[in-house]
Amino acid sequence: MPDTETIAKALGNAKQVNGQWVCSCPVPGHGQGNGDKNPSLSITESDGKVLFHCHGGCDQRDVFDAVRARDLLPTTPKREEISFAQHQAPILEKEWLYRTEDGDTLFTKRRYKTSDSKGKTYSIHRVDAQGKRIAGLKDTRIVPYNLPELLDAKTAGRAIYLVEGEKAADALVSIGAIATTSHTGAGSWPDEITQYFAGANIVVIPDNDEPGRQYARRAIQNLLPVVKSIRYLDLDLMVEGDDAYEWVYHAKGTRKELAEMAKQAPVITKEMPVTDGEQSMQEAQPETEAFNPTPQLLNIEAWDTIKDEPVRWIIENVLPEKGFAALYGPPGSYKSFIALDLAEAVATGRTWMGNQVTNPGAVLYIAGEGHGGIGARIKACKINHQTQDGAEIYVIRYQLNLRSSADDFNLLMQSIDNLIERTGIELRLVQIDTLARAFGGGNENDSQDMGAFIHNAGRLQRKLNCALMVLHHSGKDATKGLRGHSSLLGAVDTQLELLKLEQTERKEGVAGQGIITISKQKDGQDNLKFGFEMVQININQGKESSLGLDDNVSLAVREQQEMIDEQYKTKPKPPPRSGAGGVQKVALDALHKAIGDHGEMRLIDGKRNKAVHVEQWSQAFEAAQTDKTGVKKRFTRCVQSLQNAKKVEVFDPFVWVIWSDDGQSGGDF
Repeated sequence: MPDTETIAKALGNAKQVNGQWVCSCPVPGHGQGNGDKNPSLSITESDGKVLFHCHGGCDQRDVFDAVRARDLLPTTPKREEISFAQHQAPILEKEWLYRTEDGDTLFTKRRYKTSDSKGKTYSIHRVDAQGKRIAGLKDTRIVPYNLPELLDAKTAGRAIYLVEGEKAADALVSIGAIATTSHTGAGSWPDEITQYFAGANIVVIPDNDEPGRQYARRAIQNLLPVVKSIRYLDLDLMVEGDDAYEWVYHAKGTRKELAEMAKQAPVITKEMPVTDGEQSMQEAQPETEAFNPTPQLLNIEAWDTIKDEPVRWIIENVLPEKGFAALYGPPGSYKSFIALDLAEAVATGRTWMGNQVTNPGAVLYIAGEGHGGIGARIKACKINHQTQDGAEIYVIRYQLNLRSSADDFNLLMQSIDNLIERTGIELRLVQIDTLARAFGGGNENDSQDMGAFIHNAGRLQRKLNCALMVLHHSGKDATKGLRGHSSLLGAVDTQLELLKLEQTERKEGVAGQGIITISKQKDGQDNLKFGFEMVQININQGKESSLGLDDNVSLAVREQQEMIDEQYKTKPKPPPRSGAGGVQKVALDALHKAIGDHGEMRLIDGKRNKAVHVEQWSQAFEAAQTDKTGVKKRFTRCVQSLQNAKKVEVFDPFVWVIWSDDGQSGGDF
């Protein structure tokens, strides 16, 4: 190849300036087609390569092509023959969040699509207080994937599935399992995360290749000294390199099948090697000292220093801040109307059923059903309360599976994040209408299915730091409360029961009446009752209906306390204890404790009372006795004495307290 001097002289008007050659630019279009009269092409050499720069602005490729056309450069393959796609920058495909116990993001792992033979690459970014991604971890705290869910599962004694990679973990989460992994992949096991598995029941699922099996051995070696139990589950995948993702989405594996396979998988101990078909687990594990984790310490306080935090309410005495509430009733009991009415009060600060809204804010209403009529219900609510436009109430009209679909849960969270970013709102309440529509076809009576929904509801609350309300149906026997597994009742802080009343007389403009009862209030008073009526609202005022009168009318909620019986208006007072002996006092205290722990509102013998099983009362009485001799006989005598004194009522197998209705003080409790 000619040197720079030869090339410059061949192009004409060559001269040396500051040690480099300058000559005429050979590009035909230079100088608007008139040629380069004043030399403007500089030529330099670097690392054996000739470099050109036209100070007149000609394209670099045009310069090379013009010089090459004069046989001053060797020919090279045309660039057009090289696919531009081969040189694309990596494309971000997925980002996984590694979070603290409270759901705050510590760091992220990103997967990029690349144009090389591997097809993908990964990067790790720490997250600062403003949410900014910064490459590298530095001194960031290292945690396992899905840490909040892992800790909840450990507390509940549920199996935790350890896999290689976030994609496989997400696949298992999508079918309702609890799954985790480390950010390092198959290459290593970070010692920092071992502590979080202490006392857990772990099922290790390897990828179907040797690196996957090595990762499983390495994880078991580190976790064996600290876990409660650990099992090794081979999914018996047919294709080399497949993992839990293929098992879920290609083999159509289910959570029930996974649980059955896990039960059959061998428990690993130091004395019990497990083979994976190639070599024993014992051979793969060198002798190591037992890992001694340093768990996070609990805050242990002297009881003299303990002070209760005052309850913070969104709606005074009704809806606690950051609480989990259930609004339920039989079909046709106006649940959706009540929910929208409550949402409007929270968003606008309007008094609701005589109770102050002390902490108003934005509301998100997830409508899984009734999409066709929700517009009319909203319009009627706005007309009824004269709500101004701009109230911070937002609606999602989409049926989401919030029980077992990681995709649906992530879609919801991303959509909410986008809403908050666009509007700057602070959500105070999220409503899910209804639980059944958000249950993804699960069995409401199954403890694991209901547990998975409750778990995801908790995740949603932790992420948004707000109250959550689910709309739900009562069972076939309305006196038994919420439909489905009892774990839902145990999980909710507040339970609002709807009872639709039969109208004894017609009132103009009123379509129905009902009572809302707070049948459970964890941090407040139970059995508060609010009367309401459903009023007809002309939603197309001044317009003719094309389809008849019904097009113009919808319903809205109006407070109507007059329908509440006098016994409901009077605050319940406990009965006087005059004449009751010491043992009877202990028995009555035990009944109150049993009702506080286990009581449910029941319709018994035509009366509604918060009742417990007699056996639950008996257990509470026995627990309060220091002398266990003859305790059963003492309890039987107490029951009879308290019944005779009309302080309790027994309707086998239930018992409840008889409250005075005279408004007088009821003694010392």
